[in-house]
This record gives sequence, structure tokens and C-alpha cells, in this order.
Amino acid sequence: MKIVLAILFFALLVTIYIVLYLMNKKTPLPEGCENLKADCEGCKDYACTNNPVHNSRKD
Repeated sequence: MKIVLAILFFALLVTIYIVLYLMNKKTPLPEGCENLKADCEGCKDYACTNNPVHNSRKD
């Protein structure tokens, strides 16, 4: 019985997560937040998502 309750609880958590994720995805961006991009030239931190190396294309 405990295993069934644990599975149902886990399924409930997953369902709540999926519903909230989909609701968040449908929410429109506020005005002025459509094209947010940091104005930096890049630093030595390669892990930073604003580093220009991530935008370069390899042909």
C-alpha cells in the first residue's frame, strides 16, 4: 500500500510540474523584455552564456 501511495504522490508531483511548466510557457513576455542580451564583449569565463564564443558558428 505504501508503494502505491508513493507512486501516486510522485505522479501527482510530475503532473503539477508539467502543468505549471506549460502555463509558464504560454505566459507572454512583458513589454521591453523580448530581446534581452547583455552588452558585454566577453570575458575569460567560458561558462558564461553571454560569452561571444557561444555565438560563433563553425562551418
